[in-house]
Amino acid sequence: MKTLTAITVILVLGVNCALARGTKICFEAESAEKIEVPMVLVSNEVGNVSGAVISIPEKAGNPPERCEGAAVYTIDIPKKGAYTLWCRVWWNGECSNSFTARFNDKPPILFGEDATYKVWHWVKYPVSRTSAPIALEAGKTTFKIENREDGIMVDQIILSADKRFVPVEIEKTGVFN
Repeated sequence: MKTLTAITVILVLGVNCALARGTKICFEAESAEKIEVPMVLVSNEVGNVSGAVISIPEKAGNPPERCEGAAVYTIDIPKKGAYTLWCRVWWNGECSNSFTARFNDKPPILFGEDATYKVWHWVKYPVSRTSAPIALEAGKTTFKIENREDGIMVDQIILSADKRFVPVEIEKTGVFN
């Protein structure tokens, strides 16, 4: 029975990948339609980013003391598929290197926790080949970046159905097929 379930999962993910293959959606983090405190929109001149980013400033508070705070986006997913989430981030340190991501009403995703600090860099989910990509239906999707740790900044967000895609520096925004 376990073998049949594993084959079913592989077939379903394979079909989803085929439907969305090559699709890439890139947008600026500051384009959130709603930003809830302690998350804020800040003008940034750190590293090679000039312009606005979203941030949870150091000492702004994080769970469990302060559970609120999010940036909310509505994304139009052009094709059903299995997507990798990439975010261009700045972490201040070991206790400032993650946030919670949420798609629609799905369970939250722990995003980040890498050990690259005080430099803009790209981080992805899923992190390994053993984790499942994010299955998304075509149409409107709500995406949230939620407060987990203070001392973070986010510049750009990408959803990619191409498993081989790796962003470099600042990416062009838009939907690409």
